[in-house]
Amino acid sequence: MRTQRATNTSRMRLIAAAALPVIAAVLAASIWLTRDDNATQDADLTPVTLFMSYIPSVQFAPVYVADHRGYFADEGIAVTFEHSLNEADGIDRLAVNDLQFGLASGEQVLLARANGRPLVYVFAWYHRFPVGIAAPKQLGITHPEDLAGRVVGIPAIYGASYIGLRALLDAAGLTEADLAELRAIGYTAPENICAGEVEAAVVYVVNEPLAIESQCTPVDVIEVSDYADLVANGLLTNEQTIRDHPELVAGMVRALKRGLEDTLQDPEAAFTISVEHYVRDLPAEQYPVQRQVLLNSIELWRAETLGLTDPVAWERTQQILIDAGLIGAPLDDLAAAYDMHFVREASARASSGQ
Repeated sequence: MRTQRATNTSRMRLIAAAALPVIAAVLAASIWLTRDDNATQDADLTPVTLFMSYIPSVQFAPVYVADHRGYFADEGIAVTFEHSLNEADGIDRLAVNDLQFGLASGEQVLLARANGRPLVYVFAWYHRFPVGIAAPKQLGITHPEDLAGRVVGIPAIYGASYIGLRALLDAAGLTEADLAELRAIGYTAPENICAGEVEAAVVYVVNEPLAIESQCTPVDVIEVSDYADLVANGLLTNEQTIRDHPELVAGMVRALKRGLEDTLQDPEAAFTISVEHYVRDLPAEQYPVQRQVLLNSIELWRAETLGLTDPVAWERTQQILIDAGLIGAPLDDLAAAYDMHFVREASARASSGQ
């Protein structure tokens, strides 16, 4: 898309800073409101709250850049960022139009729509699924089939981590029964790997392998995106907002796209904007690690056409959810889960110089 036991403040920040929105639902609810120092609520701008699960982090650099450089304001939008550890609350509010926009992963859209909640995915932010398996190098766990007979830790038996694991097992012709144990460990993969409590752990590939290596041992990483094309994080809205305020959806898409483009072009400037204006409590001694986290993230964001999602990835994600027993049958209209005409219009507008 999350109960976490922290052993010390610096370790907590290292893990938290790269955890992604799709994993927020199993953590206790807590909210941070983050605004640029110079942001104003101009009466001529439309106020919009953007739900962003988890805490302020360099992982959200494209959104921060779009805000800091006035791209939302250019679209007539006064944006407020709502960082929350309770992703389920954000999804619920999006479904009933209490919120109009949020950042979450594709399986959340499918799960919602399977229950009659009309969420729509309108911009693909991540083009590679950010989940993988990390294991100490000495164990030789380098391919999905190597998980057979192993004790595997996972944050929780649902969410993006679980969907990613199921995709890897499926790629190897394995099931959960082929594991020695699948153990829910919360967001403590580094602690559990370093203590030898699990042999491998489902992780977010941009930072948790860094955390494990900094604490105890080199690791091999098996990335889900090398074996399965699943729908990752993007901008969500709902059918009512698209119907009643299409110009607002178009503006959010254009602003986010510009922020992402700038971040890809100049990661150092994006990092500086993030830590100076939005992630203010990040200690300077953590800057080198978090700078690398941002660079790792950028590799998951790159795409030939920013914002476009692949229909085949939606079919694959839906099938994983069905196989896992999380939805009972294919959606009546899978294509209704995503609407790419806003991205295409934004790309055409940019190409024409408008």
